[in-house]
Amino acid sequence: MSKAGTATSAAGTGTSMAADVATKTAGNAAFQAQIAELTAVSLEATARSIQLRTVTTNLNTIKKAADERVQ
Repeated sequence: MSKAGTATSAAGTGTSMAADVATKTAGNAAFQAQIAELTAVSLEATARSIQLRTVTTNLNTIKKAADERVQ
């Protein structure tokens, strides 16, 4: 009985380890996908920030020119 129990236990452990490896692999793939998405969103936010600074600078230049005309 101990040999059968040991074989069953070893088979269960092997199945458990395989499931654990599969779970870790899936988790790693999900993590990598999230990092890629975060990188893309970060690049988009940086581009929007640069665009906003450009527009703000242009508006400030126009405002200064208008203020100088009034004086």
